[in-house]
Amino acid sequence: MVRTELVPLSRRSGRIVYRHRSDGAEWGFEDFTLTRDAAGGRCLSVHCEMAFDAEHVVRETVLNVDAVFQPLDAYVRILNHGIPTGSGWFRFGENEAEGESFAQATGRLSQRTPIERPMRGFGVHALMGDGWLAAGFPFERGPGHTHFLGERNLLHSLHHFGATGPRLEVSASGLTYTGMETMTVPAGTFDCHRLDFTGMTNAHPPYTMWISADGDFLYVAGVVEGYMDSLFQLEQLSGAPLG
Repeated sequence: MVRTELVPLSRRSGRIVYRHRSDGAEWGFEDFTLTRDAAGGRCLSVHCEMAFDAEHVVRETVLNVDAVFQPLDAYVRILNHGIPTGSGWFRFGENEAEGESFAQATGRLSQRTPIERPMRGFGVHALMGDGWLAAGFPFERGPGHTHFLGERNLLHSLHHFGATGPRLEVSASGLTYTGMETMTVPAGTFDCHRLDFTGMTNAHPPYTMWISADGDFLYVAGVVEGYMDSLFQLEQLSGAPLG
């Protein structure tokens, strides 16, 4: 018998913590793992837990993208107040996205919708997923550039905490680039791209995020204003850049 050598995939893991800006109290977190395959594709696995006012949400998410961060497939499972309320599988071809899901509110749902690549990405509500939405941004156009992709922005829920569905939903929001900034957070110091979400269609409060410029598009920090008034920071990180 010839034994095959096990060579683990390259990986990075970390934790992002959600805090109220008023007093620094923690209201949520997400633990994530990133891996990179031999073709350059990446897998994001995230466990999120949050409790904000009446919302108590847990999400389990797996998102796979190709070498240029275009979405290939995803799985999302949602719990509200500790009770499973929905799960879904999504796949993205060259011209069509498809979703197969079940939710307490809607029952069994099969969806097909035309898409046009490149997409901004697939919004899975995890903050690390928000970072990957910036992977295709034309940073070379410099600070002040706003990039929209029209109706090519898909996500699994229009709820601000991703607590509904999951199902294929559409957002027309874009990103505005402020420029490079160095950010120091509990996990370390990072050179980052600073971006603002703009034109959000679901009355989301103003939202700014800082994404690592090392090629992994790590979510380093973020601020949401309005009723959320929250600070998000990368507090733990292990593993080298995936390259």
